[in-house]
Amino acid sequence: MVCRICHLSWERKTDGLDLLMKLGCGCKNDLGIAHGHCAEAWFKIKGNRYCEICGEVAKNITGVGDNGFMEAWNESEHGGCWRGQPFCNFLMACLIIAFILPWFFRVNML
Repeated sequence: MVCRICHLSWERKTDGLDLLMKLGCGCKNDLGIAHGHCAEAWFKIKGNRYCEICGEVAKNITGVGDNGFMEAWNESEHGGCWRGQPFCNFLMACLIIAFILPWFFRVNML
């Protein structure tokens, strides 16, 4: 049996999160099994507990409703004043116009 997220077999550690566990969704056999830490990280990043394979709620996953992790991630180095990136969008539009517009007119500089 292997974890459906990291594709590794179970490892014996003391915290218990490295053991394979059933997710509690409708998936059968190996599709319904994952390491505790893999499953918690996966569903936290997704932001909900719905299985992407069967569409049911993974009942054995806890702590997914806490959005503090994602808020902290967005406020760290990945967020800030460039979040909407209006300057980058403006710069990209200018570059496209500068390089594509002369192609339409095909002006010979020689």
